[in-house]
Amino acid sequence: MSSVTVNPAQGVSEEYIRKIYQNLGELRGLAQLVVYLADQIEETDKRLDNATDPTQVAFLNRVLSMYTQELESRNQGLSGRISAISQDVSTRMRPSLFRWRNG
Repeated sequence: MSSVTVNPAQGVSEEYIRKIYQNLGELRGLAQLVVYLADQIEETDKRLDNATDPTQVAFLNRVLSMYTQELESRNQGLSGRISAISQDVSTRMRPSLFRWRNG
């Protein structure tokens, strides 16, 4: 599908489009955080497998617990927020796309 420039004169305000970009930016940020936490959990788990010193094992267990708790806390409500943003973007864009395809 080719890119489309939506003209605010077609009924979609600049504020409307700005809000869509804000929502998409928020989604990107949330996704990047989740990926970062997953990467850190995986890396810490691998380091834990190779740890031999009891102090290092205790430290890595604590770090792993911290990342896991953060991921769990971010996950609570995350799917709802993603759904709400996706719905908002879809609702805002649908009239514009309909006009573009039929206009």
